[in-house]
Amino acid sequence: METLQVLSMVRRELNRKRISVSELSRELKINSSSVTGMLKTPTFQVQRLADLSAFLKYNFFRELAAQLPYTEPVYARESEQSELAVLQNRVKELEMEVGILRQTLKDLISR
Repeated sequence: METLQVLSMVRRELNRKRISVSELSRELKINSSSVTGMLKTPTFQVQRLADLSAFLKYNFFRELAAQLPYTEPVYARESEQSELAVLQNRVKELEMEVGILRQTLKDLISR
């Protein structure tokens, strides 16, 4: 797999939003020399990238994921929503069945 260009994405967003190294160091609560070193290293820790995403209000993870050739995972929320929709449909079917059975009983009793 080719190396993901995380550093270029981060630099692009910092430049786009005109954020200086000193401003970034204040936000991340680390000294400026550490930020400078971090911006020279081609890789990032996941937590540091999450912190940068929060500060820049930009989802670097989504951009990285778009570069990967793998299938999307099934998220719990999506599977829960689809399961909920299936259950709601089943409840409607059962309610209709109960209505039909009640009507059938009424018809049988009235004879």
